[in-house]
Amino acid sequence: MLYSPIYHIFITQITKIMKDYKYLILGGVLGLFLFSSSGTFKDSSKEPSKPLYEDKYAIRTTAEKLIKKNLRDPDSYQLIEITPETGEIITVRYRAKNGFGGYNVCTAVVTCDKETMRLISNE
Repeated sequence: MLYSPIYHIFITQITKIMKDYKYLILGGVLGLFLFSSSGTFKDSSKEPSKPLYEDKYAIRTTAEKLIKKNLRDPDSYQLIEITPETGEIITVRYRAKNGFGGYNVCTAVVTCDKETMRLISNE
């Protein structure tokens, strides 16, 4: 097969363009790497997290887990109220099955600090 001079010029131009794009892509990737490592992006993992006693959703889920651990039938747990919603000493009123199959209304007192939560009483 014979190659025409126009075909040869076309192939050489395409090859040059592809070489130019290689350097452009390599430069773009290198630039992104340098830009991201320069500290211009805000890292949200370095932000201080709220203490446990200020996060009402964490209080609710953690208190429910602590209470359910001590129940005969954890699936029967029904939350009535949590007072106050945030704080270091929380009272949880709930309904759960007793040993005879009936439901009792119970009160649990929970304390929490910045990282841990403890069940003080469960009546």
